[in-house]
Amino acid sequence: MSHLTVRRLARGGLLAAALLAPATAFAHPHVFAEAKMEIVGAPDGTLAAVRNIWRMDELFSSSVVVDFDKNANGRLDDDELVEVGETVRESIAEWNFYTLVESDGQEKKMGAPDEIRTLWENGQLLMFFEMKPAEAVPLAGHKLVFSAFDESYFVAFDFAAETDFQLVSMPASCTRAFVVPDEDEAAKDWMNSVATLGPDQTLPDDGINYSQALATRAEVACPAAG
Repeated sequence: MSHLTVRRLARGGLLAAALLAPATAFAHPHVFAEAKMEIVGAPDGTLAAVRNIWRMDELFSSSVVVDFDKNANGRLDDDELVEVGETVRESIAEWNFYTLVESDGQEKKMGAPDEIRTLWENGQLLMFFEMKPAEAVPLAGHKLVFSAFDESYFVAFDFAAETDFQLVSMPASCTRAFVVPDEDEAAKDWMNSVATLGPDQTLPDDGINYSQALATRAEVACPAAG
């Protein structure tokens, strides 16, 4: 474990331990998040941003209170919530903030959020943040995929319904498909993709990145301008 990881663990306790988990593979999730995503279009016909909204489970949320309630008043005050957001932002940057954007099968780099805003509501921690593409991602004539997943399985993101992926200011011609992969079919798809890897391409350590293969996702198709 690196000194940087130790420092972050010391700062964030259980919160950092959970959010630094991609360094280790886990057999099943330990933290659960109800997830929503807004996919935002720009006036020039490109992707403007992706907005994540995560509602963390009650057990994890209560552990955050223990770690960050400095004045011991049993709740998270505004300044404490700011510290939670900054700790999360620093901790998960290395893993692209658990956010996947693809265009025509190619992963697109997203810029880090300026901040992760946090809110305490009904005993649960909510997180909100926006990521913008590092370079232009055209919409017309392309198939895009959007998801949130943790490759270690430590954090599970639950998109419960198609409406948890919202298209905002996107061209009216764009369509959205809500995909909940079947485990067996996902494994077959990955085996097919393995067969087509080039000599300079590599696989995850376990050969198949099941967390990505099984991630619930939105597939957005925008027809080419006619």
